[in-house]
Amino acid sequence: MSDEMQDNSQRQVGVLAVVGVVVRAISQSMSLILLLLAGRFLTVELFGIFVLASILMNFAVMQMYSGIYNYVLKEPNFDTTQRTAFGLQIIFSIFFALAILLVAGVVKLAGWGGLLAALIAATALVPMLAMMASWQEAMLLRKGDVKYYYASLLTSEVCGFVLGVVMLVNGGGVWALIANRYCAAAVMAAMLTVKVRAIPLPALDREHARSIIDFSMGLYGAAAMSFVSAYGAAIILGGFLSATAVGLFRMGARTATAAFDLFAQTFRVLTWQAVGRMSREERLPPELWTRLVAVTVSIMILVLGALSILARPVTLFLLGEQWVDMVPVLQIMCWIKILHTVDLVCTAQLAAVGQSKFLFRARVMEIALMLVALLATVQFGTVAVTMALVPSTLLYVVLLLRKLAHMTELSFAHVARSILPGVLLSLLALVAVYAVSRAMAGQPVPLLIIATAIAGCAAYLALAFIALRQWTIASLQSVSVAILPAREKDPV
Repeated sequence: MSDEMQDNSQRQVGVLAVVGVVVRAISQSMSLILLLLAGRFLTVELFGIFVLASILMNFAVMQMYSGIYNYVLKEPNFDTTQRTAFGLQIIFSIFFALAILLVAGVVKLAGWGGLLAALIAATALVPMLAMMASWQEAMLLRKGDVKYYYASLLTSEVCGFVLGVVMLVNGGGVWALIANRYCAAAVMAAMLTVKVRAIPLPALDREHARSIIDFSMGLYGAAAMSFVSAYGAAIILGGFLSATAVGLFRMGARTATAAFDLFAQTFRVLTWQAVGRMSREERLPPELWTRLVAVTVSIMILVLGALSILARPVTLFLLGEQWVDMVPVLQIMCWIKILHTVDLVCTAQLAAVGQSKFLFRARVMEIALMLVALLATVQFGTVAVTMALVPSTLLYVVLLLRKLAHMTELSFAHVARSILPGVLLSLLALVAVYAVSRAMAGQPVPLLIIATAIAGCAAYLALAFIALRQWTIASLQSVSVAILPAREKDPV
């Protein structure tokens, strides 16, 4: 690749990265604003009931973006199996819809709460919409049209956000959050379908179905385990304590997740697209994963670390005194989400080389440890339950890193040289964030946030392009090569 072509490639990557970050920032900002408005208009208990009601819906949607979704992105001979893959996707979505209705009926008959049962039943059709959106999204990303994907995502989130806010302000209560999910899913599915301009006729070829399921089951299992990891604490809190405990935990966890997703969703899309393409083109270098982990972890430490430092003033300003008990939950969850960053890259890399079954086994070990820790700590309250998530998360991260290091024949020293500079970079930038936050204690929260953001970003960029310039440039070059498709004259 010539210098001019390399510069052009890096500019293209830069544009995609900026577009992705901006869209995700707007999307997550709207999601967070809607969440905070719900915190203002709903009681902690009512918000907790909504969390419990939406668990099955969220599980179903997550599965629609796993398994077959990843198969569509990776499979090189997709034309021959397309109809069967679509048929299986439809079957899975119908199964989830019926399961949601069944659970709603059980809750109603058992007398566990009429509102809870009604809210569960109201989510039943969301998996159907998510099925179409996820299928068309995978088809679009397979063609490399990331920009339209971002446009669709932004439009759908804006529509859902506006509807949710209008309903909350006009007394729609918890139903505003249900309507938000329906609207966003429907608009996303419609826009992607208009762009892709094709809906395959579903079929079920036995041989093709067996091949697709073999590829997908490990990913479905890993996604299910990931979901239990995310919602296990809320389920146990609801079962052993109260909806109020669920509300406090979930609000703290969801706030941390919103900050995490600000960049994580962009990284997830680009990573799966890049690793899937490079795997198909047979040019997947063994050291790529270390560079991708280094970049994502470095950025996440800065973003989530800063949020943990400012957790208390931000909570009091945005939600008020009734939510102050969630502050330690938010702080702990920020650092847990930083550990989850490793999963973004490692899952894509392992799946690309056929290790989806390992991902499932690793998740099983994580969940087993997590459930033991949760059951042992639930009697001590919400903060103890949140802390109980740390050991299992660490275990899972260590398993992924160990497996990848072994498969790619990279030494611990090589992995450390790739990752530790980015960690050091972010931690040093957080020192600036903490110093500014302490110096401005008592100032208006918006001014505090702006000042710490400027200080943190300035320190991060200065260190990245001065003190750690060589590491930064090498990492950006590796990422740019991964994201862009190979040209005819490029080495493979």
